[in-house]
Amino acid sequence: MLKKDFYLNSKLQINEFFSEVIELNKELLKKVRNLTIKGTAYFDKNINLLSINSIIKCDIFVIDARDGTEFWLNDQSYDWIDEYCFDLKNSDQYNLVIGEDFDFKEYAIEQILLNIPINLTNNYGKISYVANNYVLLSEDEYQLEEKNKTDDRWDKLKEYKF
Repeated sequence: MLKKDFYLNSKLQINEFFSEVIELNKELLKKVRNLTIKGTAYFDKNINLLSINSIIKCDIFVIDARDGTEFWLNDQSYDWIDEYCFDLKNSDQYNLVIGEDFDFKEYAIEQILLNIPINLTNNYGKISYVANNYVLLSEDEYQLEEKNKTDDRWDKLKEYKF
């Protein structure tokens, strides 16, 4: 969408759907499909500022940080709350749009990339084993382990005869 279109309509309802598979070949993200963008865009004509408040939903094809396998993560959802300016004088406070064209699909993919964790794994937690006796656990696994843990000191106290 061009900058002049935002001047004509300062409040836009965003309802975009892209069904094609978008090839990216980035380090973490290889493909995106079923990209849906729903929300609102507000344009402030005084300072050339575009405010986006929307939800991005899609399926993403990513690389597992643990073993390097590639897999699809379906029905992913990302909040897109950001501000963009078309004017260089405000570029130190907002994201600068270079040129006169704002492509919702391109900037939505950028938001997806920003929201993907670097250590993304298919099993969501156990990344790798460390040494021989230690394991990295997810928060849920840790809480379950702590709940089932017994204190050996109580068993030693039972051994004493009073």
